[in-house]
Amino acid sequence: MKQPRLAAGEAGAFARILGILKTLLKHKRGVFGFTVLSVFVIIAVFADVIAPHKPDEIDLAEGYAVPAWFKAFPQYRDLPENVEVVAEGRGWSVKCEGLTPLVSRNAVVLAVNGSRRLTATLERSFEYPYSPPKGFYGALTYNVTVWGAPGSSARIRLYLDAPGGGSYLLYDSGSIATNVSRTGAPATFDARDAPLKLALGFSLYDDLGEKLFSAKGTYKLRVVVYLNAAGGGGVSVAVGRLYFRIRGLAYGLLGTDNLGADIFSNLIYGTRVSLLVGILASSVSVSLGLIVGIVAGYKGGVVDQVLMFFTDTLMFIPLIPLLVAVSVFVGKSLYLTILLIALFSWMGFARNCRAYVMSLRDRLFVEAARALGASDAYIIFRHILPQLSPIVYVTLVLNVPGAILLEASLSFLNLGDPSVPSWGRMLYNARYSGAFSRLMWWWILPPGIMITLLAMSFVLIGQALDEILNPKLRARRLT
Repeated sequence: MKQPRLAAGEAGAFARILGILKTLLKHKRGVFGFTVLSVFVIIAVFADVIAPHKPDEIDLAEGYAVPAWFKAFPQYRDLPENVEVVAEGRGWSVKCEGLTPLVSRNAVVLAVNGSRRLTATLERSFEYPYSPPKGFYGALTYNVTVWGAPGSSARIRLYLDAPGGGSYLLYDSGSIATNVSRTGAPATFDARDAPLKLALGFSLYDDLGEKLFSAKGTYKLRVVVYLNAAGGGGVSVAVGRLYFRIRGLAYGLLGTDNLGADIFSNLIYGTRVSLLVGILASSVSVSLGLIVGIVAGYKGGVVDQVLMFFTDTLMFIPLIPLLVAVSVFVGKSLYLTILLIALFSWMGFARNCRAYVMSLRDRLFVEAARALGASDAYIIFRHILPQLSPIVYVTLVLNVPGAILLEASLSFLNLGDPSVPSWGRMLYNARYSGAFSRLMWWWILPPGIMITLLAMSFVLIGQALDEILNPKLRARRLT
C-alpha cells in the first residue's frame, strides 16, 4: 500500500508545480521575468553557436578595437578592419628568367644544378583602402634542399612594396647551405618585433603599421629567391604558403579587449557561468537551510540550541576575507567559489524554516499523525515539508540574484576563477586594462546590463511566486 501512496504524492507534487507555472504565466511581471530568463537560458545552451569565437582566442584584431558598427559614423569610417592575404602555389605571380618553375596547388618549386646562379620573384598584390593600422604579422613556409658538392646555397627574402614606391624587407633567411624545412614551423614576422623595427630604420616606439601602410592603394608582397648551385651540386627551393594579416581597429559587435579577444564572445559565454553559479549556489544553500531549519525546529531542545549556535556563528564570519585566504592557500576555482557562496548564504533561510516548523509541530494534524504512530520522517515529509514548499520555491528563486551578484563582485576583485569567462571577470579585465580611463563603454556596460537583467528576471519571478503562493499577500495587494 505504500508504493501507490508514494506515486500519488509524486503526481500531486508534479501537478502542483504545473499549476504554479500556469498561474505564473498569467502574472504580468512573472511573464516578463520568465521571458527574460528564457532568453538567457537559450543563450547559455547555444553559446557555442551564438558566439563567433572561443572566449580565450586572442589576436583576433588589434587590442582595444572598437565595434565594427562604429564605422557607420563619419569619424570612424576609415578605421581599418582585418585584412588577410594568403598566397600559395598558383596564387603567386612568378617571374623567373632561364628557368621554368614547377607550380602546384600548394607550392612553387625552383631548382638549379651545376655551376649556376638564379633569381626568382614571387608576387602577390592586394588592396588596402583604410587609414593606417597599428600592426600586422605573417608567416612564410618554404623548404630548401641542397645536394652534391659543397658550396650550393639559397636565400629567401620577403618584401612589402608600398604604392608610393617604398620597399620594406620583412624577412631574410640569410644564406642557407644545408637542407632546411620551414613547413612545420614557418618563418614568422610581426610588426611588434623590436629587431624588425630597428632593421627598417624606425624607433622601438613606432607602430610599423602606421609607417608602412601610410597610404591607401595597391600593396605588393614580394618573395625573392636566390639560388646558387656550385660544382656538381644543386639546390631546390619550394615556396609554400604565405599568410599575411593586418590587425583591424574595428571588429565584431563589441570590439576587442587589450589582448585582441572578442568581447561579445566573452559576454555570451559569461551567461553560462552566471546561471551555473546562481542556480547551483541557490540550490545548495536552500537545501542546507531547509535541512537545518526542519531538524532544529522539529526536534527542539539541545539539538535546536546546537544547530542555532552553529548557524549564528557562521552568520558573523566575513565572506570576503575568507575567500581571500582560500584563494591564496587553496587556489581559485569556480566550483569552490560556488560552494563557499552556498555554505555562507543558508543561515537566514534556516532560521525562517525553524520558526515556521516550530509553529507547525504542535498543530492538531501533526499531533493526530503522531498519535496514530507515524514516524518523525513520515510527519516531516508528508505534513511539514509540503507546508514549507511555498517559501522554499520563493527563496530558491530570490537567492539566485544574490549569488550571481556575489560571484560577479568576487571576480571583479580578482578572487574568482581566472580561467572562467564570467561577467565579473570581464569587468575586472576592463578595470585592469584601463578601459574605464579610455571610456570604453562598449566593454564596461554590456556585462553590467546582463547582470542586471538576469538578476531582475529572477526577482520578478520571485515576486510573482510570492503573490501566487502567499494568499494573504495577494489579497492585501488586491485591496
